[in-house]
Amino acid sequence: MPAEPRTDRLDARAALDRIIRPKSVVVIGANETVGGMPSAPVRNLLRHRYPGRISVVNPSRRSVFGVPSVPSVADLPDVPDTAVLVVGAGRVPAALRECAAHGIRTATVIAAGFDEGAAAAAGGSAGSELLAVLAETGMRILGPNTAGLLNLADSYVPRGSLNHPPRLRVGRVGIVTQSGGLCNILLNRAMANGVGVGLAVACGNQLDLSLWDVADHALGDAGIDVLLTVVEGFKDPARFVEVARRARDVGKPLAVLKLGASEAGRRMVETHSGALAGSAEVHRTVFDELNVIAADDLDQLWEVAALLSAWGPPSGGIERLGVITLSGGDGAIIADEVSRLGMSLPVPSEDVMAATAEAFPGVNVDNPFDSQAATAVAGAGGWPEQIAAVAADPGFDAVLVSLPVLATPDTVPVIPPHLAGITASGCARAAVSMWTAGVDTDPALDVLRESSLPVFENSVRALRAIAAYGRYGAGLQRPWPAGLNASAAAGPGVPVPYWTARERLAALGVPLNAARLVHSVEDAVAAAEALGYPVTVKLSATAVSHKAAGGGLRLYLRTPDAVREATADLLARHAAFGPGEGVVVEQHEHGVLSAFLGGHRDPEFGPFILVGLGGGLAEPYADIGRASCPATPARLETVLGATTFGGLLAREPVAHAALRDLAVRLSEAFAADPALASFDLNPILVRADGSLVAVDARVEYTASEAT
Repeated sequence: MPAEPRTDRLDARAALDRIIRPKSVVVIGANETVGGMPSAPVRNLLRHRYPGRISVVNPSRRSVFGVPSVPSVADLPDVPDTAVLVVGAGRVPAALRECAAHGIRTATVIAAGFDEGAAAAAGGSAGSELLAVLAETGMRILGPNTAGLLNLADSYVPRGSLNHPPRLRVGRVGIVTQSGGLCNILLNRAMANGVGVGLAVACGNQLDLSLWDVADHALGDAGIDVLLTVVEGFKDPARFVEVARRARDVGKPLAVLKLGASEAGRRMVETHSGALAGSAEVHRTVFDELNVIAADDLDQLWEVAALLSAWGPPSGGIERLGVITLSGGDGAIIADEVSRLGMSLPVPSEDVMAATAEAFPGVNVDNPFDSQAATAVAGAGGWPEQIAAVAADPGFDAVLVSLPVLATPDTVPVIPPHLAGITASGCARAAVSMWTAGVDTDPALDVLRESSLPVFENSVRALRAIAAYGRYGAGLQRPWPAGLNASAAAGPGVPVPYWTARERLAALGVPLNAARLVHSVEDAVAAAEALGYPVTVKLSATAVSHKAAGGGLRLYLRTPDAVREATADLLARHAAFGPGEGVVVEQHEHGVLSAFLGGHRDPEFGPFILVGLGGGLAEPYADIGRASCPATPARLETVLGATTFGGLLAREPVAHAALRDLAVRLSEAFAADPALASFDLNPILVRADGSLVAVDARVEYTASEAT
């Protein structure tokens, strides 16, 4: 009979206090095997001069690296704040029970073998057994299958690996990942590029304390200003939203690299909305609405952190960029990338141009400013002053100095004048990049990294980091989204027949073309006569997902005979398409543009509204904006404005406002009705007078509501 679960477990924050900043620690299973995982935590604790008390439990040894060892946890003379387990997976449950019996309430479990990888494929149960032990003992753990953590502010480094530099660059950036390998890569690359780290935690399997528990704890750490995370799966989307909200409340940027976007996101469903939503697109929308910095790759995490560390938190967006180069070709690359990223390269102010022309006759000031060409006219002695004059222009939100490959000793001297000019300018937001070329450019990089400026390995990466920094700054003024109710996620829906879909959407205020439901050929002809030719005839059945592709549609019928033939054919095909209602005869409509409007319930983050280019171009071009539901008019303006279709529609203010307002209304209805699984309106035709009319629709409800 299983033991009763403990009711006095520490909450996540209290548990992580002990795990991350303990005053004393015991390493269970430690030994002195060179290069082995069991030796690493004690070696790291000693190497990084942990000031707390270190204990070791190993029945086979009297000491480990000079630290006395006792045979069992019960033999410890005191109760350490936390334990680090480097025993094999089979020994972990017993070790945790011994810890609990001795009064130790937290542990870091480094061992793997708890239903991940091959164990999971074989239907392993070790993870379930470990969860039962945690419930029985009340223990809180980090892991299992974790490389451990580094708390550099407190010199606490109990990692199960030595794969990091012996001298660490301490700073105010936090790193939280699931993968131990990625945590170490990010840690090492950040520090190698001048970014100081205060905390780095690999969460492993997250059988107990989750990545978001650790992230929440880090946001409450006064020594952490910026938090970088690598997420393989959200596991608890609602918890992620809570953490993002806390990051906003405490004013600490949260950056996320989401892995695996191409796997689940390619799962296609029958509705256009489901196909166009996709997990990667939904995640980008969620990050944007929560003002979470979405990194494109692992390096962009530390690159953005470098800007945040050097420049401080942004007060707004980065729109106007000043650039100083030594290469006209690099300037052209920069100009193209700046345009792609939605920033601009404004011409320097008249005051700057006049002052520069007076001080340096013959120097042409532009943006990008070619400092090499300027020097050819003014002489090397004027380099710092010219750069300072350009960089000091108050019309720039940030300044980038972009250097080419500097791969020989005689090229390195060009760096100090550029750095001196930037320093003299007083520019608060300046960065420097250099195109690297292996070890030959290392001497130049060393000189750059001795400065206080954030340094990037080429101008394109610098620009992308600056753009991400700017997007975060611009998002600080946006209100918190009303939607993103992760608990409102639902499973797949069941389609209702076309006529029912029309009726239910019409009840929500959707403008639809005139139509009649008929059950015979002669009724169809009568309906066509009443509606006026030309007409469209459609089959109303549950299994017709895309009517044209499924053979359930006849367009632009202009005579009674054409209606008779089409209706007879559709009625004869009715049985092949499952339960249905008959045939729908519709008034043909003309439009100057085709819009798409749909709703999709994401399994992680709940209901989303999708709006953009419609018709047969909806899926091939995917020119679609997304917003969580309910969406505000301002949010829908932003969403539409980000699409090419929205930019085109903006030329017709009446149609633009009508589509926006319809999207707002449907987003509210979608959020309020959890039984509504998804819907499509495609196409919605934009008439010449700016009014809208939907000429096709699809609706899915949960199984209980579909009939």
